[in-house]
Amino acid sequence: MNRIEEFIDHLITERGLSLNTAQAYHRDIQDYTKLCGEKFDLESITTFIFELYSRGLSPTSIRRKLSAVKQYAGYLKKHYKVENQFEEIDPPKVWERLPDFLTEEEVDRLLKAPDTSTEIGIRDRAILELMYASGLRVSEICRIRIEDLDMNQGLLFVKQSKGKKDRVVPIHRTALEWIKRYLDTRSHRSPHLFVNRRGNPLTRQRIWQIVKEYALKAGIDPKKVHPHTLRHSFATHILMRGADLRTVQELLGHSSIKTTQIYTFVARPTLEENYRKIHRRAKGG
Repeated sequence: MNRIEEFIDHLITERGLSLNTAQAYHRDIQDYTKLCGEKFDLESITTFIFELYSRGLSPTSIRRKLSAVKQYAGYLKKHYKVENQFEEIDPPKVWERLPDFLTEEEVDRLLKAPDTSTEIGIRDRAILELMYASGLRVSEICRIRIEDLDMNQGLLFVKQSKGKKDRVVPIHRTALEWIKRYLDTRSHRSPHLFVNRRGNPLTRQRIWQIVKEYALKAGIDPKKVHPHTLRHSFATHILMRGADLRTVQELLGHSSIKTTQIYTFVARPTLEENYRKIHRRAKGG
């Protein structure tokens, strides 16, 4: 008797589950182990969620399958000391609202919308590139000072308000090139990175306006685009290309991984070989 059969026998004899329910558990657990084996770490669980979502299963069906696997993982942890990280994953709910995100093609159109023959256009291109490259909140974009950037290492030190954890975010080459181009052409000298025509730091409201203006210019419905949309798009796209939840959590600055995991339910992987790829713009694409 293998471990799955042992668990199913336990369900029937110790917990009184009906034969039909036990057989459904058996199918769901086999479905998981064929893909992930008996590993129940965050990466394996996420991979399974991706697979179920790509099949077009409803949140209710996904929740049922995860419940069966979670109970099996708990059984193995208790009797065989197998690692179980299911407790760190909330089961998918029947979501009323998922994070808005753009397709990769829409992002490309948005990034190319500014007129980069002008200083303001170069500034705006740098803002959009950085937001998509880093997943920063709009308030974080407003606070960036030039000294927070390490252009040589491609890193940005994100300073938070009191009580929140600062973090270091890698910035890919394409965004860095636009930031450098902006700094080289900027007419105002200021310690702040992004400034208006008078040399004052951009406000959150102005960045909202900038994003919506370029969405309209790019032919994207501005009602569905706001600064957080680029943050959502960043998280969704890097998950689709192989980033694990812990990495995305750190990059976004989430205190709990349960905040991050919502992106697993909107990120649909394409081909299996793409699952391990890094952010598509990291090579300047």
